Amino acid sequence: MTSEKSDLVRDANEKLVLALLRESSRADAAEKNFAASKQREADLVDVAKFRERLIGIVGHDLRNPLNAVLMASEVLVAGGRLSPHDAELARRVHDASGRMKRIIIKLLEFTRARLGGGFVLDRTRADLGDVVRRIAAELRLATGCEIAVNETGDVTGLWDGELLGEVLSNIAGNAVQHATPGTRVDIELAERGASVSVSVTNEGVTIPPEIRDALFDPFRRAEVEYRAAGNLGLGLYIASEIVHAHGGRIDVVSEKGKTTFTVVLPREPEPR
Repeated sequence: MTSEKSDLVRDANEKLVLALLRESSRADAAEKNFAASKQREADLVDVAKFRERLIGIVGHDLRNPLNAVLMASEVLVAGGRLSPHDAELARRVHDASGRMKRIIIKLLEFTRARLGGGFVLDRTRADLGDVVRRIAAELRLATGCEIAVNETGDVTGLWDGELLGEVLSNIAGNAVQHATPGTRVDIELAERGASVSVSVTNEGVTIPPEIRDALFDPFRRAEVEYRAAGNLGLGLYIASEIVHAHGGRIDVVSEKGKTTFTVVLPREPEPR
């Protein structure tokens, strides 16, 4: 081999070695970046879990002192010994404490859904019509809104009636809250073979698609046009988690000033 050819071979080998070293360096950098990214992701998950545990702990510890405030204000109002002005203040304290208690209950339910493996169902033979009529009566009394209930066919199944009451309270309460004043909220129950459906319809502002897609996400406050001030955005999330625990689904249609939430529930749990 001539000297010139030897030089060419040596140069080629050097270039090959340098190329291999560069590729190895890039691979090491990519691996380190991937490891750092996975660590950041794990750290974010840990932070999220810590926040959710903290929410649960704070919510739980606030219940007892808040119950004391509720009871004390209720006794003061019922005692009849306060001046009209002081009685009105006591009623405001009682009402505000009641709202705080409902928020705390939502936070505890959220924590149970996120960290407790979901909702544990106590299934018994339940009539969904009875659940809906009870919730409708409570909302009529609390809000004065006209609520019509229409039932078709057999609407019974093996469900957790108490938790489904929470679902209907959240969805129907949401419909009443956002209904145009003076309009009626309609609740339709219907037999669907192996399933039962409940549809809640109100007249009001059409929910934009970008908001509709996030309605069941917890703590989403971007949709201020639709959610009232002070609403944490947990009610619909909790409702969806309970429905999913039953093997069901929630559909939303909002167009031309009408919004309908439809819950579809299988009558029996799916065999495992």
